[in-house]
Amino acid sequence: MRPSFLLPLLLAFATPFPATAVVTVQPLPAQPLVERTRDAQHLNFDLVFDNPGDTALELTGLEVTLFDRDGHFWSQRRLDRNGDATTMSLATLPNRTLPAKGRLVVFNPFAAFPSQAWLGDLRYVATFVPAGVEDGAESRVALRVAPRAFAPRTALRFPLRGEVFVHDGHDLLAHHRRLDITGGMTTHFGITANFMRYAHDFTIADAQGKLFRTDGAKPEDWYGYGAPVFATGDGVVVEATDGMRDNVKGGPPPFTQEQIMQNLKLFLGNHVVIDHGNGEYSLFAHLRQGSVRVKPGQRIAAGAQLGGMGMSGDAFLVHLHYQLQSGPGFEEGLPAYFGQLRAKTGAGWSPVFTGPVDSGDVVEAVE
Repeated sequence: MRPSFLLPLLLAFATPFPATAVVTVQPLPAQPLVERTRDAQHLNFDLVFDNPGDTALELTGLEVTLFDRDGHFWSQRRLDRNGDATTMSLATLPNRTLPAKGRLVVFNPFAAFPSQAWLGDLRYVATFVPAGVEDGAESRVALRVAPRAFAPRTALRFPLRGEVFVHDGHDLLAHHRRLDITGGMTTHFGITANFMRYAHDFTIADAQGKLFRTDGAKPEDWYGYGAPVFATGDGVVVEATDGMRDNVKGGPPPFTQEQIMQNLKLFLGNHVVIDHGNGEYSLFAHLRQGSVRVKPGQRIAAGAQLGGMGMSGDAFLVHLHYQLQSGPGFEEGLPAYFGQLRAKTGAGWSPVFTGPVDSGDVVEAVE
């Protein structure tokens, strides 16, 4: 058996594979987390590749090998160029070019695993060739990571009452998960983490899944407009803004590109941030104009009403954007494990559980 005290050291370094490779790779965040859902486990982190060389490279293969507690291989998954340009599995990665003296963010495609799987020792291997060069020499780079099961510190309550539709969550295809830290906006603001990594867009739908009456032209036509939003946990309000008008369906937000480049938080619209006092912060965004009831510095209890669901900021639908994160600004996101929930199954409701919810779920808090 491999001595357990060596495992963190072995997994802390990204090593070239073979030794001639110049590309380096690191996980984002540095400590990947395992999110436990009702029936599976999920890995939500990115691979960030750096190319110090003068030649652009193309990613031609990516694989992950899983090792058991004794260091023995027990599973492997891969993306490669088998097939043609439309059928090869590697084509599921939209960005595969690593610029010269540049960076490439790959959203880890190996995201879901059975609930009983041990995910404590993973090796990722990426294969590159010179971009635009036929029969170019391959180089490989490897990364050993030790994901850690997330242990929540805050006992979270769900922020809405009644049946709630998770319009967007943080699954592999969700836009919250796909924040490229090499992009123009993130680079401009010096953002080096995905603060939305585990975010949710909560909405209210009718029995046919429709979100609004008539054509939804006005915010008031949406079923969720003004629905009370409650604090998910005890804490202190560190930020509370109100006064931004709600958008209309198909209309632009009430700020210019120049304004948001000066203050990125405009995209949140009317919002509240709560410090739970243990390195976990809750953000509630896109609240209804004039509905925010709390002020910075105010201590509140779980279940206190903060405001109402709205359509302010960079919002194209009436919803509550909620996320748990590791700081009050644009720090890394954290999984939100809500207590006393049940989810629709198509044949009734699931047993009451504590845990995360994600895209497509219809859930309800059980009092």
